[in-house]
Amino acid sequence: MIILEKPYVSDFLQQTVARLQIPVLATRFSGSLKYAGDFNLVENDIFFGKLKAEKNPLLYSNSENAIELLNQYCPELTVTKTVNFFKDKSKLREIFSAINPDVWYKKITLKELDELDISTLQLPFVIKPVRGFASIGIHAVHHTTDWKTVLGGIKKEMKLMQNVFPDTVVSLNEFIIERYIEGTEIAIDAYFNHAGEPVILNILTHLFGSKSDTSDRLYMTSDEIVRKYHDPIAQYLEEIAKLTDLRNFPFHLEMRQEPNGIFVPIEINPMRFMGFCVADVEYYFYGINPYEYYFHQLKPDWNNILASRSDKLYGMFGIDIPKQLDKSRIQFNYEKFISHFSKTLYYVKMDYTKLPMAIYLFAEVPKNRFSEFETILYSDLSEFLTTNE
Repeated sequence: MIILEKPYVSDFLQQTVARLQIPVLATRFSGSLKYAGDFNLVENDIFFGKLKAEKNPLLYSNSENAIELLNQYCPELTVTKTVNFFKDKSKLREIFSAINPDVWYKKITLKELDELDISTLQLPFVIKPVRGFASIGIHAVHHTTDWKTVLGGIKKEMKLMQNVFPDTVVSLNEFIIERYIEGTEIAIDAYFNHAGEPVILNILTHLFGSKSDTSDRLYMTSDEIVRKYHDPIAQYLEEIAKLTDLRNFPFHLEMRQEPNGIFVPIEINPMRFMGFCVADVEYYFYGINPYEYYFHQLKPDWNNILASRSDKLYGMFGIDIPKQLDKSRIQFNYEKFISHFSKTLYYVKMDYTKLPMAIYLFAEVPKNRFSEFETILYSDLSEFLTTNE
């Protein structure tokens, strides 16, 4: 069963849903999609009635906007309570304190930010919304002199994101402040199967242009990355599975591995894999259809998948307009950006005046051509931007 919601559903996901005849909640939005005529559309009463009849239903949504519908029609269900729990980063910190007791955090309201004395906090730290999405409202503070700029940036993002996402997805009224975690940041798409066992569908390292960078500029993977992290992450997920009932539960997890080898979770996005079109990278990078793997409870044969990709690097680029610029006065040169890459696998142009990103692009290079990715990672993007007079 699947709930397709705003702001974006890729053609690949739509085609998969149509081909597999996965029951789709019939809404005005799902009925307006390009491939809706081929969907197995199910009305509200039947859809949510079926959800209520199963303890651990196979449920997926492309968008956390669907959380509102779960809270409206079936707030009592285990899946709804689990989704709400993981969406709240402060509650998430509570449960993960059992695994990572040395990670401190502080919950604070927007009003309290203006009065915050950061000299009382351990630097460096990260501030982020209690409920967030796509790096919105996330900032790293390394020095006390950073705080004024960070606070101004948060308030600017509040205005830009007003009415873009529902409060259940992004809320800039409550924040958590937590220790800045050193180490490699890793992103995975995975699900716990009907037996509560973790199945990993994707492993990406999240690269940053600087210590203060919190953007989604570059996620990268390769056979070496998957082989290095797969088994340790699977063991870590088995520990998470002991904390609560997570059977038939798809999720996107971002975490860091500290220099001592310990994994520290940053966030778990419940009921979905990576947002917008980004979960489709599993298909473009590995030949894995993540939606089919989840609904059919399949497990990747990583040895065979990676054998044919031993000389490649794969990059997912999420490009946003620099926060200090006025988006309404900026023109982004999509064609020039796309032409930078020697082999583009897929891209989606987005309306950056309404959404957090200008473009998502998936690319492939030989391992000796990492510089092609690195150039974009450290770019100020000025070569792709013009200002309207």
